[in-house]
Amino acid sequence: MVQQDPPGSGEAELLPEPFWTADRASIEGQQRTLRWYRWQILLLVAAAVVSVLPGSHRDGGGDATPLVSVAAFLGAGYFWYRLRTTNPQGRWYEARAAAESVKTLAWKYAVRAQPFEGPADSLEAESRYRLQLADVLRAFEDPEIVPPGTQAEISDEMRQLRAAALTVRRTRYLRARVDGQRLWYRSRAEACESQAVSWGLVTVALMIVGGAAAVAQVAGALSVQAFGACAAAAAAVIAWTQLKQLRPLAAAYLLAARELEIVSGQLSAMDLNAEDSESTWAKLAADAEEAVSREHTTWRARRAFPR
Repeated sequence: MVQQDPPGSGEAELLPEPFWTADRASIEGQQRTLRWYRWQILLLVAAAVVSVLPGSHRDGGGDATPLVSVAAFLGAGYFWYRLRTTNPQGRWYEARAAAESVKTLAWKYAVRAQPFEGPADSLEAESRYRLQLADVLRAFEDPEIVPPGTQAEISDEMRQLRAAALTVRRTRYLRARVDGQRLWYRSRAEACESQAVSWGLVTVALMIVGGAAAVAQVAGALSVQAFGACAAAAAAVIAWTQLKQLRPLAAAYLLAARELEIVSGQLSAMDLNAEDSESTWAKLAADAEEAVSREHTTWRARRAFPR
């Protein structure tokens, strides 16, 4: 699954406070979501495993294993209830969308990308930035994502970068934003693909063990009903990989990385001495942000989680 997007080299100083507020909310929602799903799945597997274990009869007492199995099942139900009522997954996605929206606007303004092109001290560009950021803050207003009263601020680093020459802006943008994001996408694509392969092997292994156990049980060589436990464990692994969306994410990240490679080449090859260099830069930088935003929008839509 998508982890939080750590700011690249030289990016942290540029981003305004609304980004960090939403970023922290997203990380917290992500951690809570994965932790509660993990416990839910583990407890369900535990309930299945305990249910197939031989009962322990002591001093003529009854079999206590069903009680343990029921307790694990009820524990899983508790985490399911918390996920449905508090919806940390929804907050995770909403906060990430807010953080990335703020980040995109901040970079566009700082490097004079469309629609914030123009002189460094352009009041029109600043007004347009504040208006668009205010719209984002209103859209995601939530005490844990964007607290009420949050201002559409411009950091000192954003103003300094905007006032810099085009060569400085291009170098900083390529290094801290485009290349940093591209490398992050590529590394995440490789990590997701590796995890998908690993979990796939685990699923196959559980199916083989479960099948062998069923044959052994039919043959009378095994008294424990291990097939049910293996089936439950395999189903749990499949559910976990579906939650993480490893293969779709790997494909989406790789596509985004390739798009940014193309944009990076275009930005690096542009003639800074041409008469229309600023207008060309404003368009190409906006295209780069569009490539990043498109991946986040697709990710968010694909992972929509209703209450």
